[in-house]
Amino acid sequence: MMYDIAIIGGGPSGVLAGIKAASSNSKNKVIILEKNNRIGKKLSITGQGRCNITNNAPIRETLKKYDKKESKFIKHALYSLKNDEFLDIFRNKGLEFKMEDNNRVFPVTDSAESVVSILNKYIEDLNIDLKLNHEVLNVLNDNDCFVIKTDKNEFITRKLIISTGGITYQNTGSTGDGFRIAKKLGHSIETIKPGLFPFIINDSNLTSLSGLSFKNIKVSFKYNNKTIEENGDLLISNNGVTGSVIINISRKFIKLEDYDLLENKRNFKKETIFIDFVSQLNREEIKDDIIKASKTNKEVHNYLRKYLPNKFTFYFLNKIGVELDIRMNNLKKTSRNKIIENLKHFPIEIDGIIDKAGFITVGGVSLNEINPKTMESKLIQGLYFTGELLDICGPTGGYNLQIAFTTGSLAGESASNSLNN
Repeated sequence: MMYDIAIIGGGPSGVLAGIKAASSNSKNKVIILEKNNRIGKKLSITGQGRCNITNNAPIRETLKKYDKKESKFIKHALYSLKNDEFLDIFRNKGLEFKMEDNNRVFPVTDSAESVVSILNKYIEDLNIDLKLNHEVLNVLNDNDCFVIKTDKNEFITRKLIISTGGITYQNTGSTGDGFRIAKKLGHSIETIKPGLFPFIINDSNLTSLSGLSFKNIKVSFKYNNKTIEENGDLLISNNGVTGSVIINISRKFIKLEDYDLLENKRNFKKETIFIDFVSQLNREEIKDDIIKASKTNKEVHNYLRKYLPNKFTFYFLNKIGVELDIRMNNLKKTSRNKIIENLKHFPIEIDGIIDKAGFITVGGVSLNEINPKTMESKLIQGLYFTGELLDICGPTGGYNLQIAFTTGSLAGESASNSLNN
């Protein structure tokens, strides 16, 4: 059978592409090909199963989360499907939402399955042909149509949307198929790396403090003579550090590393990050406070409790070479300066990354080859790419699902419109 629009991938991006394609024109014959036995397999585990479906920050603030190239590319998609319009798609089927800290949006059910259920309902209501357990083996560009060969059948379509996701969480079916298809069709693929992951630190004195957390700190590192910074919470784990600030900075940190998941290349070179434990204060303000406290007989580790968790103060002082039992009124200038400098710029060497824990893929189909107004390929007419396949990676907090849904919506609508022109 000839289809008007075919979508490879039944994740959030692909399904919303199908919904938009079918609802834009009821005459469109739309098919979704999914390799798993259900749609939304990865979506069902996002947000620890609660589904942080989007982030409700103003779009102008959201765009600041990306580098200049990404921001310019994603701007049209974000404005073409604003959050209220997007959430109404689900509200129209009876699902309401709530907003939590940092503008994160969740279904009131606290269940990703309720989101998947509604996507399934749209597929049924719009008569979208859904083929589960169909793994795409090859795609051919044959004049004015595309031939899709799966392990079971062959399908022909006028328009093709590739929404296969990235290469992280491979047990959900994200095994990099879309990158290989795109490359075979002539598209450039920016190096594929993991993103949004914890760091491994081989320091038993630090990891013995597993469970200690730090609120609203700043983490930084140097890249191409630029200082890259993120703010957020940090948690010491049993093998290193994690938390929102680490997860978010990891998508930029990975650029330092010689990684290519498509080529199975994992050459990790140790790098150093720096922690600012008191980002709300500058060095002079800390110095003034220490000088004031120097009039007391308080032990320095007790004084540091105002800035650091109790158990961490001993690790901190040992690490920077300041005596644990020294009292504030005996604190030498050299020790005072060490404390000030390390409260603002404490070095931690990263020994490895937990790439299998990466939530998202960094890299993908080159943005230079995609029309941001339509998500259509600039190289092949009628071919569209969406979601995690694109060379965009947002921070944690609903931003990446927002990209998936908005780019999928734009591709589906654009493909439908192009059929009618």
